This record gives sequence, structure tokens and C-alpha cells, in this order.
Amino acid sequence: MPAGEKLYKKECAECHDKGGKQIGQVVPAKEIGTDLERLQSFTPELAVKMNTLGTGRPWKFTHFRKTAGYAAMPLDGVWLRAPYLHNGSVPTLRHLLEPIERRPPIFWRGYEVYDYNDAEFVWEGPDASRLGFRYDTAQKGNGRVGHLYGTALTSAEKEDLLGYLKTL
Repeated sequence: MPAGEKLYKKECAECHDKGGKQIGQVVPAKEIGTDLERLQSFTPELAVKMNTLGTGRPWKFTHFRKTAGYAAMPLDGVWLRAPYLHNGSVPTLRHLLEPIERRPPIFWRGYEVYDYNDAEFVWEGPDASRLGFRYDTAQKGNGRVGHLYGTALTSAEKEDLLGYLKTL
């Protein structure tokens, strides 16, 4: 088994692998440590209203509910789902594996050029700033905090893990 896959199994699979025991389960926001604004804005009343979406159609929504956290999601195709965290406050997977203070405080979102080598959407530079929109993590609800899983890995381990995540 390649080193990156071993790290994924050890560090990520419990919450993010399709067979992981936490997949689809709500992980308390206090445990994840991410910005609470989105969670707090999703009220029980809003959940009731969202469960009326699709009324009269076979795909009607029925399972929205207020929780104290976020559901652990599978990472299939994660290399193409940037930006990361529930509020899109971390531009790349590489940054997600860094401590909070090393995550960019300001970056550009919405620039649709993809860097296949680094497995990320281009998030900085003149074209990104001209064609994207500025995302400031100091703004309310945009915090880049939390999800510190993997931040203590060595640089080599992070590269191995990122290499494996590109294959999902």
C-alpha cells in the first residue's frame, strides 16, 4: 500500500472514507473547531422550510434537521471541490493541512483555472484577482479556523497524503 494511502487510512478514513464509521454522522462543531456562523444561522425553523422543497415531486427533501455540527462527508473527487471547509475559507488541500496561521487570510475564489500539478484551483495572482472575487477570512462567517486534522504531519507525509487525495 502506498504511503499516502496508509496515511489516509490512518488520518482521514474514519470520517471521510465511504466505509468509515463516522461517514454521514454529525461531528460536533466544537470538536471540528470551524467557524460557527453557518451552523448558527441554520435554525430549526429553516430546516422545516427546507423540508418543503420539492413538495409534490418524487425527490422532495425530507431529512433537513438542526444539529450541533457538520456531517462527515466522503472525499471522492475532493481534489476538485475547492475551496474547503463548510464555508469555503481554505483555498487548497495543501492549506487545509497547514496550521491556521499558515492558511491564507485573503484569496480569490471563482477563478476557474485548475492547476493539475498542485491539484488546486488557482487562488492568487493577477488573473485570479481580475476574474475571481476576493474572499477575506476576517469577515464574519468566513473564518479559516478548525479542522486541524493532518496539520501535525511532516512535510513529506503531507506530500504523500496529497498525492493520494488526487486519486480519489
